[in-house]
Amino acid sequence: MKTVLILCTGNSCRSIIAEALINAKMSDSVKAFSSGVKASGSVNPNAKKLLEEKGIWRDDYHSKTLDAVIDKQFDLIITVCDSAKETCPIFPHPTPKIHVGFEDPDGKEYEAFEKIYSEIETVLLPKIEEFFNPIRKKVMKTNSGVKINFTGAVAKASIFTMVQNCKNGQCECMDDETKSKITDMQVDGEDGSIELNISGEISKEEIEAALSKSKVL
Repeated sequence: MKTVLILCTGNSCRSIIAEALINAKMSDSVKAFSSGVKASGSVNPNAKKLLEEKGIWRDDYHSKTLDAVIDKQFDLIITVCDSAKETCPIFPHPTPKIHVGFEDPDGKEYEAFEKIYSEIETVLLPKIEEFFNPIRKKVMKTNSGVKINFTGAVAKASIFTMVQNCKNGQCECMDDETKSKITDMQVDGEDGSIELNISGEISKEEIEAALSKSKVL
């Protein structure tokens, strides 16, 4: 089980929502905690209401200072506001840190909290998944062309997007000569384990070079 600390300024809105979302959606592999560099001491009522409506509120969620978590050993620290990023303290145990900023909904209407909830779910959770389970690519030459096996935090939709960009001429990772060698591309598998078969007189080295420039993966 990996442990993650979500750090913001007041530990009242964003970090509490993130903590609850991670624990609800990623409970099989990740346990989340949250804290504030200048903790407000209370959870924003709209944040609590939203999490209750989503069915993921826990009574032990509360606004707390760094003193409550500073001695814990985390696998990852995530700052979700610029202030926390700039003032993130040195932890006793060396810990990787990433920043994924979100607008503070404090003082705004309830809809702002719903928006932040959605953004945290669609942006932050995939970042965590990718950090702990990075995308791996294995390129192999076949009789008909080249096959790529993608494993890890890879979504089938992302591979489809990459293929469509190539077919529509929107791909910048290959030159026109390389694209002209491809006769077909087929995507198989499910999220986490995808196979892309590329037919044509194209080499393994050309595909590896294109993957290294891809903006989709």
